[in-house]
Amino acid sequence: MLLIKDVCRITGLNSSTIRYYDSKGLLGEVERSDNNYRVFGKKDVEKLLFIKKARDLGFELEEIKKVLILKESGVPPCSYVSRKIQEKIALIKKEIIRLEKERKKLEDLLQEAQKVTGCRGKICHYIEGLEEEQELELENAIK
Repeated sequence: MLLIKDVCRITGLNSSTIRYYDSKGLLGEVERSDNNYRVFGKKDVEKLLFIKKARDLGFELEEIKKVLILKESGVPPCSYVSRKIQEKIALIKKEIIRLEKERKKLEDLLQEAQKVTGCRGKICHYIEGLEEEQELELENAIK
């Protein structure tokens, strides 16, 4: 049986994280010593290593909890995990597209703004851009 400091060393998790996972019910029943310290066994360490790996892959605690519940109830969690991985891949692809658009927008702005010597704009032309349309819209709105 291991104390929490030993589990921290083995898993690389800190004690507050382990306690948090325990409080969220991810570890199931953790044994207690006579002085009420948590005492961990091999299965607890295996669960913690699994949780750490799942978190590194982007799984939320509730998703991890569902995987653990499925496994403990005798249902293979693989189809659930596969579906979640596919969802995560789709979200990552969407985020990549969004980031590529943002990168392109910034590159275009930088390229256009570097054509100008000296600082232009009300505050900074790198952020405001060089479009005179915006200035005309503002002037017309104020009038």
